[in-house]
Amino acid sequence: MNPFRRPTLALALMAASVLMVSTACKREDPQIRELTQKAAEADKANQQLNQAGSEQQKKLAQAGVNDIKPNAETLQLTDEQKKALEERIKNEKNSSYQALLQEVLDKDKEIKDLNGKLAKLKADLPKPDVAKPNDNHYSMALRFLKKKGVPEAEAKKLVSRVAILDKLAPGFEVYHFYANGTYGTWVSQGKAKITPNDLMRQEREKIEGERDEAVAQNEKLQEEVVDLEGQKKKIEEEIAGLRSERTNLIEERAKLQSDNAAQVSKLNSLHYVIGTRDKLKADGVIEIPVFAKDRAGKNWSDDKFTQSLDLRSAKTIVIKAADLGLKKIGKVNVVPGSYLKDEHYKLTISEDKMTATIELITVSRFKNDKVVFAVTD
Repeated sequence: MNPFRRPTLALALMAASVLMVSTACKREDPQIRELTQKAAEADKANQQLNQAGSEQQKKLAQAGVNDIKPNAETLQLTDEQKKALEERIKNEKNSSYQALLQEVLDKDKEIKDLNGKLAKLKADLPKPDVAKPNDNHYSMALRFLKKKGVPEAEAKKLVSRVAILDKLAPGFEVYHFYANGTYGTWVSQGKAKITPNDLMRQEREKIEGERDEAVAQNEKLQEEVVDLEGQKKKIEEEIAGLRSERTNLIEERAKLQSDNAAQVSKLNSLHYVIGTRDKLKADGVIEIPVFAKDRAGKNWSDDKFTQSLDLRSAKTIVIKAADLGLKKIGKVNVVPGSYLKDEHYKLTISEDKMTATIELITVSRFKNDKVVFAVTD
């Protein structure tokens, strides 16, 4: 069983988590115990599949075959690819290459069998949650139970009774089981490049290394402070400095995460400016040719586009005449003119001419783009 831990346990107790899960299984509902066992078997089959696929790729490379790529999802060869390899085996004069190519075909049969085994196991399991960056096992468990109609207090109580991973890698498959008032969970490798056990081991080794380094440093400092009390004060100051540095690093990390979220929002947003057509022309934001559509002016720059619409959650912009100092709205020009009305966006002006609504049709086209809405009365 791959090790799970509760959020409150120290990483130093990771090695004991296998026993913890085994003990918990004895109290599990039989249905959950059976599903957990199948999830473990599916995880093992999936890891064997990944290993077989990796070995097959290595042998293809060793045989100098670069034009045959197995299916990215199943890792299997197509019938055409297998026929092509069989032809190469017949025509290949180098016996070592022949052997490698035959091993590739043999490995493909193993991969096919593993895919069949994996599909059979997964057919009996609920659809897992696929972990994304920054996903949290505890939160995913609570979300699952709430969808099952379990009150939050009871959900937290149920989750506290099972082992929960502190960290998830993108691609991990998180299984949730709920039966007869009992909750169970299992985390498998899925499409991740690392297994849950390996991830836990890496975290443990990292912290153990930091601990050993800290212990060694502390012993050195203890030897020094025996005779020099003054150095003790200096060391304490250094420790305080390290704590301050750690705090600063945490704050910097939080800022980087915030900046990243802001950047993602920017890339998924439409950046726009709304104004009267005459003023936008006077400000140099747009130009108004005599026999062509309005276009970008000499002062068309990022600092002019202070309004944004996050296209992940919205696709409508409302323009009010009063906000522009107009008595009514007669027309709205969209710049650049490559955006076409009723193809890329829909414009609706209210009967009283006091508001205009822009509804984006081809939302993806507007992502991270700058658009001017030039209004005339």
